[in-house]
Amino acid sequence: MRGSGEMRQAFVLLEMMNHMVLVAREAKARGFLIVALNHDRPSPSGPFGAEADLVDEYVHIASWGDSEAVGAAVDSVVERYDIVGTYSAFEATLPYDAALRERVGLPNNGAGNVPRVLDKAAVRRRLFAEGLSFLRSATLTEARQWTTWPFAGSAILKPANGTGSALCFRVADLEELRAAAEQVDRAAVVNPLMREYILDRGEFVLEELAEGELLSVESLVNRGTVHTIGIQARYVLASDPVVEMGFLFPYHHPRSAEIFEKAQEFHRIMGIVHGPTQIEVMVPDEGPIELIDFNIRSSGSASIVTFGQALGTRHEVALADLACGVDPDLSFLDRPTRFAAQMFLLPPPGAVEFQELEFPAGTVFHRPTRQRGDQLSGRADQLDVVGGFTMSADSAAELHRGALRARREAVFNGVPLGDNPNNILAFSDHLGRELAPVR
Repeated sequence: MRGSGEMRQAFVLLEMMNHMVLVAREAKARGFLIVALNHDRPSPSGPFGAEADLVDEYVHIASWGDSEAVGAAVDSVVERYDIVGTYSAFEATLPYDAALRERVGLPNNGAGNVPRVLDKAAVRRRLFAEGLSFLRSATLTEARQWTTWPFAGSAILKPANGTGSALCFRVADLEELRAAAEQVDRAAVVNPLMREYILDRGEFVLEELAEGELLSVESLVNRGTVHTIGIQARYVLASDPVVEMGFLFPYHHPRSAEIFEKAQEFHRIMGIVHGPTQIEVMVPDEGPIELIDFNIRSSGSASIVTFGQALGTRHEVALADLACGVDPDLSFLDRPTRFAAQMFLLPPPGAVEFQELEFPAGTVFHRPTRQRGDQLSGRADQLDVVGGFTMSADSAAELHRGALRARREAVFNGVPLGDNPNNILAFSDHLGRELAPVR
């Protein structure tokens, strides 16, 4: 029985990796046993390395697509521990996490609701039907039967159940759609967990391209109350805006008040009442703000580190509080902020092997994503990133200039990245006007 004292208190993580290690450390410091249901053991090295004594019990998950086996593993954990908190940040595990939290009486978003929110095709149809979106959409199965292009402009093809911006394509006509569909059929996703999650559902959604600036609204939701902590601005690859190359936080947009109000409405419509969220929205200078993606998790990569650098706190503390159903101390939202950014690095065009990556001075939280001798595709898409770093500064302008300079000074295989085409970024006109020329 939960809270009876008859069983040891445990904090459960589902597929612990990346920033989840920081949340696990925080839970461990509170005296809880750490139980990780994982397909892969996290790396012991790097900024998100898991020390040998961090996890008290690993429960191996052969496949997150095997619901019967995962259910049996969860049953075993529930029978043996008093579960005081759970945390997950990988889409394939979120339905299991919601069901577990519902089962043990922790605040949750509904075991039946979470799969619906994760289905991007269903979400798009719902928003359109309720007048909250003006973007038309179709499944790839439907679009394969088209003989004419139905949209006035371009569209985005993406997995109906996707993660990490994998297998996303911008297409403008039937020929480009067919070419993207061929890549979808090959499913060239390196990470096996991402690949399994995308292919297990199978369907893709094609939606009209929304014009404007793509932003991320970051929130902490506590038992129905949405606390927006700020907006992240995006840097994208100039030659292919689908490829994310970095984030700046916090971003003070002229329409911030409207964006925050819209975020509240999207939470209500989606029935999301507890935990961290990341909402991706497209914001034009004028006109409707469109929901692009609703993530029922904290922003990925090193975002919680940049949040902490900007807000003067350890963001994993608030995440652990929410995970345990404890009201978080959000007084940091009333304090002045600094500014922080994370940047991702691509190899130069044609690079086919990774040897080394040297990070420039003034950067922290270095994250190489390849090992010496790893083969590279020679392309430049989201899965070709070879590393990342973070920076912080007192002003957005200082941070912006410093981060772009640091990108040029990073050394790949003995040569500075400089201004090679895979290192030239694009950012919004508003951000450019605010920060002034950087060259």
